[in-house]
Amino acid sequence: MEDKKLVVIDGSSLIYRAFYALPRLVTSSGLPTGAVLGFLNMVLKLLDDYRPFNVVVVFDHPQKTFRHELRESYKAQREAMPDELKPQIETVKELLELMGFIVLEMPGWEGDDLMGSVKEKAKSDFQVFLVTSDLDMLQLLDERTVLLQPQRGVTNLKRIDLEEFEREWGISPQQWVDVLALSGDPSDNISGVPGIGEKTAVKLVRQFGSWEGIVKNLSLLPPRTREAIESHQDQVEENRKLIALAEHLPLDLEIEAWEWQKVDKNKLFKKLEILEFRKVKERLLKNRVNNRSLFSPSSEGKE
Repeated sequence: MEDKKLVVIDGSSLIYRAFYALPRLVTSSGLPTGAVLGFLNMVLKLLDDYRPFNVVVVFDHPQKTFRHELRESYKAQREAMPDELKPQIETVKELLELMGFIVLEMPGWEGDDLMGSVKEKAKSDFQVFLVTSDLDMLQLLDERTVLLQPQRGVTNLKRIDLEEFEREWGISPQQWVDVLALSGDPSDNISGVPGIGEKTAVKLVRQFGSWEGIVKNLSLLPPRTREAIESHQDQVEENRKLIALAEHLPLDLEIEAWEWQKVDKNKLFKKLEILEFRKVKERLLKNRVNNRSLFSPSSEGKE
């Protein structure tokens, strides 16, 4: 019997991606909708391609996290959210809830931490697909967890499973935290050790097994590398705390089967009409995506 599939989407990251990937769209009343449409098309494609048991979408909470307290410069390079994007995030959340999917955010924690905790809580019952453009999420891969990384826009997804990761990097996902701590993660404004890029970091972690193993064997390193690591040791230790994701947050999460017939279609279609998403409504009315049934055979014909 095929494993049940749970799709977990990095909502905050991917709505940003949709915002910049798609042309600017507005309704006849001037309501911006481009990011909403791009995000919604991605969700429909995931439903069609993976037929998940359910979909969980996580969002960053506006409250600062312990990472901002640990390092003031954390994510400081990011520009303020565009005014046109703010209302679209709320619209996406509303649509997701109208469609019957699970939406999560938690004060004091990032969406990435929620993804890690959802994965850990669900993986005994599901094969988990993490949809995100953030490669720090590679640390969450295991035999039951796959990463789907957007390549162009938000609908073309590259699948990275445990076997492919280990083949490409020659390390385990758990060691990825130490790689990023050494080389840095520009997307979060985390600086690495000067002179140590990703390839060198992977080589060191592969050779010595971990950050602790590197520290214990500093005398074996080339002088320049040893000096750079010694002078940035505290920074790397702090980087590890910033990069490591929580996987055991106390989530109030009950994952029930998503069923189209349970969706309040009147409310959903009314919202789609306001957004002027006529083609999306047509797709859902026909219960088909890409000429294949979007829903299970048992739900066909139960409009």
